[in-house]
Amino acid sequence: MATIKLNLDLRRQKKDGTYPLVFLVVYNSKPIHIKTGISITENEFDFKNALVKNKPQLNKALYEQERLYRDKLHRLSLNYSSRSLALNSAQIKIFLEQQESSAVTLAEYWEKIIEHLLKCKRYGGAKVHRTSLNAMKKHLDINIPIPDFSYSMVVKLEEAFFRTGISVNGMGVYFRSLRFVCNSAIKENIVDTSWYPFKNYRIRKTPTVPRVLNLKDLSCYFNYPIEATHPDFYYWNIGKLLFMLRGINITDLLLLTKDNIKGEYLIYKRRKTNKIYSIKINEAIGACLDYFNGNNTLLGLINLEELNSPKIIEILTQKRKTINHHLKKIGVKLGIHEPITTYVFRYSYANTAKQLGYSKDLIAEALGHEYGNPVTGIYLEQFDQDLINSMNNYIIKHTFESK
Repeated sequence: MATIKLNLDLRRQKKDGTYPLVFLVVYNSKPIHIKTGISITENEFDFKNALVKNKPQLNKALYEQERLYRDKLHRLSLNYSSRSLALNSAQIKIFLEQQESSAVTLAEYWEKIIEHLLKCKRYGGAKVHRTSLNAMKKHLDINIPIPDFSYSMVVKLEEAFFRTGISVNGMGVYFRSLRFVCNSAIKENIVDTSWYPFKNYRIRKTPTVPRVLNLKDLSCYFNYPIEATHPDFYYWNIGKLLFMLRGINITDLLLLTKDNIKGEYLIYKRRKTNKIYSIKINEAIGACLDYFNGNNTLLGLINLEELNSPKIIEILTQKRKTINHHLKKIGVKLGIHEPITTYVFRYSYANTAKQLGYSKDLIAEALGHEYGNPVTGIYLEQFDQDLINSMNNYIIKHTFESK
């Protein structure tokens, strides 16, 4: 499949006159250079025997590294020839430079995935993985090489979660996160497909009762005669926006900036799905948005320093908790039985639309889901944004007027 040998890269001379020492892999007549992190002069390298002159200990270490690369190339060759597949040069380079699975622990690899999601600003996914990782660490030592994690450990985790009273659906969140990590390790060729610990384990789930506010409760909330000077007034407006912006996710709302307002429309990309939302700003939405005057973000709850902070997940989580605290206080004052949270408004929007007679396909498109007929969803996305905005206007108007 490929050949490999130690070589001096004479194309890249450094300022001190040395050259990078590399492993030269030739695959399909194409060269691939794997860095060793060592630089020497041209006179110090024995090109004929592919070794460093007068450096026996260094040559021994380089030989061991070359042997590891040869083993990996051999495994790769067997794996892909059996599946009639081929890798390109870039994929081979990535595979060779990856740490051996025996050197990578499950916890370290999980952290790497979280770091990647944060760099991609996929804060929701990063938060789920962080929560799941922390939950796993409480019940099992996962600072072990990835291949050492097994099906029996998944079962032990399930037993531990049941003992501590975690719900079936709560466990499902943790195990889906763990399963994603396992699948990623396989895709990166860190472990073989035969290792997969979820091969004989089914992640269970149970139906959940949606937490929603009925039209009477929503009308009570929207028509709350609260003074602008009241400490809860700011959070009351956030609740209204969560509903009026078609059940927008709280993280997406917190990260909106003035750049998201394009004329008469609020346009943003949802962090979780990368789906583009375009919401017409009607009079009620406009009046609510005018109240906020943030410099970096639209609501002003997240500043520039926090946006670029490595602790952005914890910051967003704390903001959500603060908002929920105030929303629940408002609900108690209004005598609303269902505890009001940011989560409740999204599902209340869908429930209200359904009660008003709108189709599941239209509601799903408004929320950014693919529900029911996918063909209908595509049609709506391409041609009927006006219909969705009309539905949103009617829902808002009806909510304000319902008694």
